[in-house]
Amino acid sequence: MGGCWRGLLLVLLCQGWAPGGHGAEPAEPTAVTQLRRGDSLTEDEIERILGQILHGDLPEVEPTGETPLTIPEPEAKIANTTDAAGDSEGNVRVEVVDKTKEEERSEEEAEQEQKEHEESEQEEKKSEQEEYEQEGTEAGREEEKTEDGREEDETEETFEDVSPTTMESPASAVEDNFSYIFNRLSAIESAIHRLNVQFYGMDVKMTQFSQTMTKLRTKLDDTQDTLTTLSEMNSRNQRHIGQIEGCLKGRRLHRRCYLLFRHFESYSSAQTLCHSRGGNLAMPTDQEEYAALAKYIHDTLYPFNWPVWIGINDQRSEGMYLYESGHRVSFFNWFKDHLVTQPNGGALENCVSVSSDDGKWWDNDCSRRMYYVCEY
Repeated sequence: MGGCWRGLLLVLLCQGWAPGGHGAEPAEPTAVTQLRRGDSLTEDEIERILGQILHGDLPEVEPTGETPLTIPEPEAKIANTTDAAGDSEGNVRVEVVDKTKEEERSEEEAEQEQKEHEESEQEEKKSEQEEYEQEGTEAGREEEKTEDGREEDETEETFEDVSPTTMESPASAVEDNFSYIFNRLSAIESAIHRLNVQFYGMDVKMTQFSQTMTKLRTKLDDTQDTLTTLSEMNSRNQRHIGQIEGCLKGRRLHRRCYLLFRHFESYSSAQTLCHSRGGNLAMPTDQEEYAALAKYIHDTLYPFNWPVWIGINDQRSEGMYLYESGHRVSFFNWFKDHLVTQPNGGALENCVSVSSDDGKWWDNDCSRRMYYVCEY
């Protein structure tokens, strides 16, 4: 209030007049001068000077050459109006409207309310920020849970974003947690049911596949039996054909037929080929049969001299010559002269061949390749 009164006094003094008129005696010129200079006055001096001005006791003060002071903006309303009657001297009337205590109190209350309102807004912003951070943390946790269960739950529901300013009660939070747990359990149950359905379908398919494989295995066994039968029939047919061919192309002697093959084969290979055609290597049982066989070989290979395999060997025991049928040989026709006497190969030469020019026997290495004659 001191600053307000001081400003009002300074305005009146600077205007050079007081409400009481121009002829009053000057009161306390020292205080007025100090006031005009801007010197500080006590509260009692200011109130005393103000009372004099209101009662018209303060005379007009001559303006001085001092630089006027910058007057702080008073809280009073100052209105300069010209008298309606038309004052010849142009006197200005200053109306001063003092603020009442009620207005001051109302202003103070308004300022206090404004401060309280600002504080309440700050507290609300702070609480909203804390709620936003807390809800953001909860949303992050729920998002982590959702990402962890994404592989197991393909039908997971999309949750709506929660507004940061929304305040949820503890009961609703617990209810949301239970709802989330129940939804996850329901999704897991659905996934397990789908897996069971898929496993059942796979079991059915495996059963059908097993039955099909059993049928195929049975058919394969039947086919293998058929092929074996056909192979046996083919072998029999080949033997029959070989026998017929041997008798038609070769030479028939009594109840046997001989056929000479001009293919170089070892002793074992020659026996195998003769057997596949339904015969064996030639096995003459006596001198008469061998004479007819030697003549057939000589006639077929003349004028050349080739060794020819016949079915006699001592592979089982050295010096004990047997036919391919397993019977012992009853006669021999070995080559002998003053230089060579057969057999002379020992354990290295165990198979018998005949010379096509004279029909003599020679023991030879069984792996040697030469012509052979089959018997049917």
